[in-house]
Amino acid sequence: MTNEEKLEYIKANYITARTYELINEDKENFYDEWIATISRILPSRLYKYRKCNNNNLRTLKNRKAWFSKPSTWNDKIDVTVTYNLEKDLEYIEEHFDDYVVNFALGFINKYIESFCQQKGNVSAEKVKEVYYSVFAGETELNPNKMIAYLEPVVGWKPARQITVKTQEALAMVMTDKFKSQILDSLKKTLSFNDIRDKMLMYSLSETYNNGHQWAIYADEGKGFCIGYLVKPKNKKEASLLASLLPIYYGDREEFSLSKMLYETLKYSVTPEMLQDLINQETEKLFISFLTKASEWSGEQEWRFSINTNQSNSSLVEFDFAEAIYLGESISEYWKKRLIKIAKEQKLSVYQRKLDNLKSKWIYEKIEI
Repeated sequence: MTNEEKLEYIKANYITARTYELINEDKENFYDEWIATISRILPSRLYKYRKCNNNNLRTLKNRKAWFSKPSTWNDKIDVTVTYNLEKDLEYIEEHFDDYVVNFALGFINKYIESFCQQKGNVSAEKVKEVYYSVFAGETELNPNKMIAYLEPVVGWKPARQITVKTQEALAMVMTDKFKSQILDSLKKTLSFNDIRDKMLMYSLSETYNNGHQWAIYADEGKGFCIGYLVKPKNKKEASLLASLLPIYYGDREEFSLSKMLYETLKYSVTPEMLQDLINQETEKLFISFLTKASEWSGEQEWRFSINTNQSNSSLVEFDFAEAIYLGESISEYWKKRLIKIAKEQKLSVYQRKLDNLKSKWIYEKIEI
């Protein structure tokens, strides 16, 4: 993929993931088709540069991979988002009435869902559809109109109860005290860079012959590189593929917290149709976490990501190893240990060497 194609793939993955969250029917078939499709698009092979130490050899031997939190990485701006908090809070204060109304309607949503669950003779989706149609063309709540619209769907008494609850909710949020409490809370919590502590990631490269990565990540050629064949053998391994995404190399677009908040509140009130998922601020946030400066482009990086609450350990089952590439300066001690693992797992082994005549690095296969 080109760099721009990777950006489009990230966007497509975001939309597909959101769609999967929203659909209720044929969820399993949708997921299977999603995995089958990305299996045809993803690179068939990816590589991990490693230093020689007991931990790295143990994870390879046990067919596992060490997923780490981005907060532990040397690059402090990796997996972060760029935003102007001062500008956003200003905007929120100016348009706060719109926000608090959606807070109130979110409460009513929960009330409608609870009511429909108890009654069982009408769906929450149908009631919400009629309920929100009441607001069309209105600048404020019209109680009589709401009762008239809801009565044919739920009956007169429930229609009146829902209307009264709406009046109470709106009265509660349209106060200076409530606005002050919410705004203070937002100032403390509106930050997305804490995701660096909430995600576990495993970074790989599209190439095994990048000199910079051999120097930095494989101990200046004294380490090794693992070649992975990214072809899952079972459903558990396949489930990892949905989280495998490329890094886009370019500038991060400034993210708007105020728009993000508005979209979140609006979505909780009136969930958007699937076709409306594309142009959301949340997509920009998603892309930002997978964007690095162009100076890193030579690494051709891809990442597996899992949420910390999805795994009890940073050690994740990862039985994809296909080959080992030994650094040009690896010691005999580590070389013998790696070859032993390669024999046990039937992995191919290559030795990195400098061809002085052609002034280039070559990778010779070792018969084991």
